[in-house]
Amino acid sequence: MLRKQSERIARQERGQRRALIVFVAAFALLLGFCAFAGVRILSLPTTLIAAGRVEDYTDKQPRRYNVPKLKVSEMIQRRDSLASEDVIYVRRDSDNGWIALLGVDTLSGCFLYWDEQAGLFQDVSCLGARYTPDGRYLDGLQSGEPPQNMARLPVDVRDDQVFIRDEILRER
Repeated sequence: MLRKQSERIARQERGQRRALIVFVAAFALLLGFCAFAGVRILSLPTTLIAAGRVEDYTDKQPRRYNVPKLKVSEMIQRRDSLASEDVIYVRRDSDNGWIALLGVDTLSGCFLYWDEQAGLFQDVSCLGARYTPDGRYLDGLQSGEPPQNMARLPVDVRDDQVFIRDEILRER
C-alpha cells in the first residue's frame, strides 16, 4: 500500500513538473512575441514628405502641399475614412524656425484654408473655426466642443531641402 501511494505521488510530481515546463515555455514564447511586436511598433519608419528648398520660404507665408493621406490624420476621429489626400501648410516663423501644420481641423476633420488677407487658417465649411498662423485656436467654433489647436508636424532640413515627418510634433 505504501508503494502504491509513493508511485501515485511520484506521478503527480512528474505531472506538475511537465505542467510547469509547458507554462514556462508558453510564457517565454509570449514574452518574446510581445518584445518583438513592441520593438516593431515603436521603431516604425516615419514617412518623410519633401516640401521644397529652404530658399522657397523667404516670405514667411505658408506653402500648401497636397499629399497622400497621412497617419497623423487617421487619429482625427471625424476624419472621412474615404479621403485619400491631406493638406500640409509649411512656413518659416519669425525666429527662422519651421512650422508645419496639418491642414485638417482636429475636431471636424474638414480641410482648413489659408486666408491671406486675414492672415488666418479658416474652416469655412464645417464648424467655422479659425486658427492663427502658428496653428493655435483663435475663435469661431460653432459647436459646444472644446477647441483644439491644429496638428503640428516635425520639420527636418537636410542639404538645403525641407522635409516634413508624418508624426505629431512633441512639444519640449
